[in-house]
Amino acid sequence: MENLELINEMAENVKGLKADVTANIDAVKSEIKVVKDEMQKQFDAATAAQKKAETNEVKSLSQLVEEKMEGRMDEMESTLKKGGKFRLEMPEAKTMTITGNVTGDPVMTYSPRQALQPAQLVNFRDLVPTVRSATGLYTFFKENTGETNNIAIQTEGSVKGSNDYNLTETKMVNSYIAGFSRFSKQMMRSLPFLSQTLPRLLQRDFFKSENASFFSTVSSAATGVTTMTETVDLKQLVQLIANQKAANFNPSFILVSPAQQARILIDTINSGYYVGSGSVQVGTGGDITIWGVPVVSATWVTDNKALVIDADYIERIEVEGIAIEFAYEDSDNFQKNLITARIECYEAINLMLPNSAIYATLNA
Repeated sequence: MENLELINEMAENVKGLKADVTANIDAVKSEIKVVKDEMQKQFDAATAAQKKAETNEVKSLSQLVEEKMEGRMDEMESTLKKGGKFRLEMPEAKTMTITGNVTGDPVMTYSPRQALQPAQLVNFRDLVPTVRSATGLYTFFKENTGETNNIAIQTEGSVKGSNDYNLTETKMVNSYIAGFSRFSKQMMRSLPFLSQTLPRLLQRDFFKSENASFFSTVSSAATGVTTMTETVDLKQLVQLIANQKAANFNPSFILVSPAQQARILIDTINSGYYVGSGSVQVGTGGDITIWGVPVVSATWVTDNKALVIDADYIERIEVEGIAIEFAYEDSDNFQKNLITARIECYEAINLMLPNSAIYATLNA
């Protein structure tokens, strides 16, 4: 009897244990289901977000065409063989713009030209002859003025007249007209055009200084006759030409400012001049020739002034021609990766006879 009771008790314990295990399994299953449902929700949300992103993605035209043509090649070929048109509908194609779809700058095209300030149109050195000098000291002999001419008709039996000619040695000291510009190697690498553009800039500004120097030197030295009785600019130029011819010089050109030349052109209009009238020639480009002498306008000529030149009595003396050089060996260039560009010319302007040039004020 005791064994039977023990067996029944053990059976009841096993039954209770089984119930507890079953309950625990059911609880675990319930928890697993909750976790699974939550994971499914998160997965579904992620999938929906991805599909939405793919739907909103801006595709290129080639991508859209590729997708639309997938599996339809035979249809397209058949339609085209029948002489028809094959049409692709792409309502989802979106308009792309630079501002809306491009980050950063679009592809740039750089001009091979640079917008540089203009050079002066006329240079003094182009109007006068150039002579070479081996040294910086140039010497020529100039005849003295005021000598008496004793050549005359000989009276029979009398002594012929004797002429004495005196020459004075005149020395010209040449000078450098020069300047430089310093820039970095980085700038030269970053602006490839600099190696060609910088020499142009230096040469432009060199000629500006040279023109100003030559004009100042010649106009200050000129002693030709400036007497005029006329009051109209054009007529005054005629008188200046006459003054130089009266001194036995042959005027080669007259230098005036552009504004002065404009006033001379206006004189021709106001006075009703025509080609050949008063020996005034006006070309189609506004070029003026008076009494066979060209009038040249240049921005480096002082306004309301006229400089009459006989090119036989003026020269540009050149010891060293204009040169542009680049060098690292300047100050601390090598240490700082700097380059120095230098431009210079060893020269001088020589008005051989001061009375061969006239510098006069016009009645502006």
